[in-house]
Amino acid sequence: MVGRAVRTERTKRTGFWSVVSALSIASAAPASAQTGLVVVAHGADTGWNNRIRAVMDSVRWTSGPSALAFLMGPENQTAGWDTAMRSVMARGAKAAVVVPLMVSTYGSHVRQIQYYAGARDSLPPELAQHAMHMSEKPSVPVAVTPGLDGSAEMVDAVAARWRSVNDRDRRRPVMLVAHGPNDDDDARHWFQDLERIGAGLKDAGFAGELRSGLLRDDAPKTVRAAAVQQMRDTIQALAARSADSVVIMPILISTGIERSKLPKDFAGLPVRYSGEPLAPLPQIARWIERVAREASIP
Repeated sequence: MVGRAVRTERTKRTGFWSVVSALSIASAAPASAQTGLVVVAHGADTGWNNRIRAVMDSVRWTSGPSALAFLMGPENQTAGWDTAMRSVMARGAKAAVVVPLMVSTYGSHVRQIQYYAGARDSLPPELAQHAMHMSEKPSVPVAVTPGLDGSAEMVDAVAARWRSVNDRDRRRPVMLVAHGPNDDDDARHWFQDLERIGAGLKDAGFAGELRSGLLRDDAPKTVRAAAVQQMRDTIQALAARSADSVVIMPILISTGIERSKLPKDFAGLPVRYSGEPLAPLPQIARWIERVAREASIP
């Protein structure tokens, strides 16, 4: 989260066990220790994955070998968790830092990564079918960092995307839209981080009304329908007060050839879309470097 220079989380609720402290590269992972870096992204089609590769190309990690893993999509079989972990160990890593390249720590896929790393006893029930994608626990100590959450780099990246839209859209109300989790308690964390991002847009010069919402794509249909309807009502109210359209800014790690559901969800409303993803903005690479550098290997 923003402003957390020193962060320790070890809770039963999340199973999160990374200790993040303000350490230098030398103290966190001396060169002789050969600490590997594994960045794990959701994964989708080639276009989606290539944006993540562009991020990795600009990551500076001098403490050991690095690798990229995809949880889903066609490349899961050739560039999945096992492949990435074996790669860094084969190149001399005696420990590894795993960075979930996810919008939020509070979701099933980060817990999936924690399970793969040995930090949880079981996969989230909704992802149990993905157990086939992982055949072995790492044979070296592994630390798992948080997701992007409301980090300073996340805030800066979204502000950069907002600054890239045209002058007229920068004066319109904004609706931040994120995927969102299944669980209501997790959703509260997502909303807290969206508030931090919204505050960052204000600091960047945004002067209009701003609201945020979650699609809850993987939640039961009734939960998702209620979440979309709430956003529709909010958009209509924003448009009425401003007598203008509302700019929809999806908070996305990457995009590929898949079609967004948003036009259908918000059909008939006075909206405009700013759909550029966070990757491959340089802020994302800097975030990876920072959280990996600050992670404490158990």
